[in-house]
Amino acid sequence: MSHSPRAIQKRTRQRPAFSCTECRRRKVRCDRAKPFCGQCRALDLVAACKYEGSHPTPVRRGAPNPPHNVQIPVDVSPSGRMRGVVSKTRVYGHGHWMNTFSLSDHQSAQHEITETVAQCKRLSRTIKKQRPSRNSVPADIQNYLADRKVLDELVELYFTTFESCYGILHYPTFLLEYEECMSHPEGAESALILQMLLIMVIAGPLHADTDIRREMAAKAQSCVHMAQTWLSAPLEKDRFTLSGIQLYCLLLLARQVNQVGADLIWTSAGSLMRMAMQMGFHQDPDLLGEISMPQKETRRRLWYTILEMNVQAALDSGMSPMITTADYNTKPPANSSDSGQAIGGRARVSFQRLLANSLPLRLRVARVVNDMQEEAAYDQVLELGKELAFACQHAAVAINQATTIGTFSSSFCSHLLGRFTLCLHYRYAVKAKTNPLYTHSRQVCVEAAIDLVSLLDDELYGRILCVGGGMFRDIFTRGALLIFVELSPDSENEISVFAIQRHRVRQEPLLRHARRVVQYAKDRIWCGDTNIKICVWFSMMMAQVEARLEGSNVDEAISSAMHESLAMCHGILKEMAARVPDDAVNNPDLGFWTPGNITPPNPDITLGSGFDGLNDEFFDFSFETWL
Repeated sequence: MSHSPRAIQKRTRQRPAFSCTECRRRKVRCDRAKPFCGQCRALDLVAACKYEGSHPTPVRRGAPNPPHNVQIPVDVSPSGRMRGVVSKTRVYGHGHWMNTFSLSDHQSAQHEITETVAQCKRLSRTIKKQRPSRNSVPADIQNYLADRKVLDELVELYFTTFESCYGILHYPTFLLEYEECMSHPEGAESALILQMLLIMVIAGPLHADTDIRREMAAKAQSCVHMAQTWLSAPLEKDRFTLSGIQLYCLLLLARQVNQVGADLIWTSAGSLMRMAMQMGFHQDPDLLGEISMPQKETRRRLWYTILEMNVQAALDSGMSPMITTADYNTKPPANSSDSGQAIGGRARVSFQRLLANSLPLRLRVARVVNDMQEEAAYDQVLELGKELAFACQHAAVAINQATTIGTFSSSFCSHLLGRFTLCLHYRYAVKAKTNPLYTHSRQVCVEAAIDLVSLLDDELYGRILCVGGGMFRDIFTRGALLIFVELSPDSENEISVFAIQRHRVRQEPLLRHARRVVQYAKDRIWCGDTNIKICVWFSMMMAQVEARLEGSNVDEAISSAMHESLAMCHGILKEMAARVPDDAVNNPDLGFWTPGNITPPNPDITLGSGFDGLNDEFFDFSFETWL
């Protein structure tokens, strides 16, 4: 049947077509996302997904600051695979119930309805202000801040040291907010004040003035607990912000630097990672709509900081990183620091891109090292070790080129990388004492342990190693034991006095590192560490090693070292306790630390066979499983 031109004209579509051509052809609802709608992406019909150019452009999705009561589909690139919805500051995956709703034909709500909704939102905010968690910081929190001159110096120290590897804060943005806060502290947001407090106690141990270091150490516990309380407030969705993520990162760093729950960082790092993923940090910002370049770079830096903290904490806790490279697609941050110099004029350097390049490899290493189901084949360990050696060698070139800028940054980056080699080969290095098959691991591990102890030569970074917990105790938890195992003489070397003398000459460089470890243990006690067990234990091990090498009485040497180190530790703790207010003194266990209650090791037992002769409960280091 034929139709006249007039009839055809009557059937011409009069209202504009907002849907794509493919959805109109298939007669399905189109979500009008750009460049391709959800229907076409789901059915792999992106090639046919087009919008008619003669009609008004559909409303663009994915704006960075959408209305609080609107959920919008996430905008993606043609090659992107992200499917989900952005609501406020959070991202929801395709399986979330919000994705069942569409912003289709019901967007043109009447003005009176939208106004009523807005009024309800305002009333809701008024009601929520009555919740106790809204006022979780002290009213006089500004009084916790140091004097302006000191605070300026601490901010400078922070940005020229820790920010070299952890990209937490955007320097120009923070500096503007910092100046505004200093000018009008009464109007500053809680998150900013807490950030400043954490920066203060993180950089505190690095200050040249001893009195300032003590002052910051005294404030550390309070500052950390205030930040932890504010972040942990129940039902506080406003913590899901960029400032909240930054504060969380600073909190984990402050806890390690000041030994506040440093052995539980892995648990907190997991919460931080889930918070970041809920906010879409694991998706590259190119997939999240219109975001400025500085914001994109800040998000990438934060995400890789969170990954770095997570994988480092996994080593310390003996647990899995709980994430793989398949769980994120965020691109590494740019290989540059923020423009300009720090407050005091010191140049800054960024090693974050360098660390990001080896992060997939280190995630695999951490997973293999802490696998609780089966032990990796030694061939796999060797292959991973080879890749690690190449990555560390490549990083060393970049680190050496930056040594003129500041040794702290170089030491920090070297520590973050080198400890993975130590952990990967550690078990096999101990086994090499009785099994020559693992000699390579023994050599690699001893070198890594020496590199670790050599970090103490950096005066500034050495201060963090003396006061910090978590990863900053690597010298104790791994490095020192391998050095003492290596120093224990093999049976064939004890045939004659001349053999012992030759052995001592060969071991003299390693002996210097062992003595440095013992001094480091004493320094930590002087710096406030109350765990004296390691200090006493290392003193006894050092005495045993030297007595064997010199051919002197091992039993007397160990007993003398034990009494001397105990007396020193007791004196330091007594002095520290005297500075504690009377109502806070509560240390009933101090009386147990007397020489008569500690059994010295059996002199007939070598380091290579374990310290099974030392059965005192206070010195339970489980050496029988390590050695």
